[in-house]
Amino acid sequence: TTLAEASILIEEWRKEYNEVRPHSASNYRPPNPEAIIPLTLT
Repeated sequence: TTLAEASILIEEWRKEYNEVRPHSASNYRPPNPEAIIPLTLT
């Protein structure tokens, strides 16, 4: 794994952890629900 590949993998993990993964502090809701739910339902 190169440094560039590692950076990409770490960034993907960070986004998943911070924006998608439910957290117990927020009653197991994702911190950024817009990351999962589309803003418009058309």
